[in-house]
Amino acid sequence: MRKLFALVLLALIPAVGVHAQGVTTVKGRVVWDADKNGPPPARQAIKPTKDEEVCAKDKDFKTEDWVINPKTNGIKNVVVWLAPEPKPGGAKLRDLPPFDPKDIPPAAAKPAKDTVELDQPCCRFIPHVLAAQEGQKMIIKNSATVPHNAKWTSRENGEINPLVPAGGQFQVQSPLKAERFPINVECSIHPWMKAYVWVFSHPYFAVTDDDGNFEIKNVPVLNGKLRMVMWQDNGFSGGREGRMGEPIAVKAGNTNLGDIKFKVEKK
Repeated sequence: MRKLFALVLLALIPAVGVHAQGVTTVKGRVVWDADKNGPPPARQAIKPTKDEEVCAKDKDFKTEDWVINPKTNGIKNVVVWLAPEPKPGGAKLRDLPPFDPKDIPPAAAKPAKDTVELDQPCCRFIPHVLAAQEGQKMIIKNSATVPHNAKWTSRENGEINPLVPAGGQFQVQSPLKAERFPINVECSIHPWMKAYVWVFSHPYFAVTDDDGNFEIKNVPVLNGKLRMVMWQDNGFSGGREGRMGEPIAVKAGNTNLGDIKFKVEKK
């Protein structure tokens, strides 16, 4: 009877690898550092060069390189992802180390959805920034009443440049592959239109919402130390060196990082 109880108990414990000490939910809010950088940049109205009537239907038809909540300074469209802490010593790393697959719980390993979507309901790509996991399929929609196209050139995901008719859609033929850099998506018909697609080899990423909030679940607690990387249209938080992220302390259960200031690289 005791052996049976022990087997049942083991079955209820999350399946994580020998390096992990349980799992946590990492959350926080990415904010503009007004004390250091002054008032946040204001969004500007976009002046379309064609299809003005269609563009006018978009009530948020403004620049998106910085989208900042004026009340809280929360930054939208920041891609946040996690990585294990690099081992000390050795040669300077070019990239952060990957997660050991044994440390990723089965509940987190597979994407919640098989497909991710990018739409063009007026004269913008929505969402402006999309994050996906390797293996997911990609559909590009056109909910507008005029034609669009969606051109991208990618290191790992090839080149596409489909004309998507009004009300139509285009499915990228192969499942997405992880990339070190974002895929730039553009519309040649409406040259101001731009979007970014990040594809990760793991599930530990998020894109901040309208108020800069993010939440990443089922994260393995690796000796209580991880790295967090932040990126938005203008680059990494902390500039080029920011691709290596910043150390964060995590604990089993919940890890609330509070407000995290995005480090703007001075130009």
